[in-house]
Amino acid sequence: MPDPRIELKIHGVNRLLEQKGLEHLKVTARGKSIAIYSEHEGVKENRCRFTYDKADIFILSMAGHNGKWEQTPFEGTIEELLEMILTQFPWTLCDYAVEDTSESDI
Repeated sequence: MPDPRIELKIHGVNRLLEQKGLEHLKVTARGKSIAIYSEHEGVKENRCRFTYDKADIFILSMAGHNGKWEQTPFEGTIEELLEMILTQFPWTLCDYAVEDTSESDI
C-alpha cells in the first residue's frame, strides 16, 4: 500500500501529464514510489519513477531497455523532474501507439 503522502502526489502527477497532453500515460504507486507507465498492445511498459527521499524531494529512476528501473543522479520535486524529462528526455514519455505517418525515401 502506498505511503499516504504519495497518494496525494498521484493526483498532481496525473494533472501534470494531462496538462502536457500525455493522456496515454498512467500513474501508479507502490510504497514510496510513483511510477509512470503506458500500456501498448496489452503490455505494461515502465517509463519513469519518482521515489520519495525527504521533504518534497524525489529521486528519478528511468526504465532501461528491459523495463527494469535504473536510478539516475537526478533529484528534485516531481514537477522539476517531470519538466526535466519533458525537455531533456522527451522520448521516454512518447506515445508508442502513434504511427509514423511521415513518408520515407527508403
